[in-house]
Amino acid sequence: MQAAGAAPGTIRTGGRTARVRAAVLDAALRELAEHGYATLCVEHIAERSGVHKTTIYRRWQSKDAVLAEAIADLVETLFPIPVTDSIDADLRAFARALVDLLTSADPLVVGTIRALFSDAAADPRIAELKRDLYARRYEEARAMIHAAITQGQLPADTDVRELVGLVTAPVYYRLLVTEEPLNRAVADRAAATALTAVRAGACRRPTE
Repeated sequence: MQAAGAAPGTIRTGGRTARVRAAVLDAALRELAEHGYATLCVEHIAERSGVHKTTIYRRWQSKDAVLAEAIADLVETLFPIPVTDSIDADLRAFARALVDLLTSADPLVVGTIRALFSDAAADPRIAELKRDLYARRYEEARAMIHAAITQGQLPADTDVRELVGLVTAPVYYRLLVTEEPLNRAVADRAAATALTAVRAGACRRPTE
């Protein structure tokens, strides 16, 4: 039943609704971590969470929708995108948070990373989920770059996507290609190198 005074179509963020959401998303990540994407299903999520499968289908419609929301919540919690008055500090914090996420020993994070970077090659649904996740993170990173542009810390024609790519590329290169150690020193170098490059004229949007 909808709460009195609530706008049509809204969902209460507290109480039972919040508990159900938390239980379902946690169960989805634990199933993913322990058994992988191939065997993930709403029935297993329902059994693990204690939430009836009809409730899950009514809110999320599919296991992929559950998983997308669960991963998005996990990433946004562990990989925040800062916006302060210093782009140097923000980019360094951004790169460090990415490294911390990718090197986390938390089983839920490990299972998520494995799905995004291993299972994606074999399952187009995971590949799509990863693309959507990164698209959202890119949009959130725009605020960080645009704040720096407004404050005069970066050139006005800085290409956000190119700059974000310049910061993250060395991190993913070590993770996926060379398998060299990933640590905060790598993150700091990536952020510093990207800022040096953009201030020297790199990462500019093409003129018409």
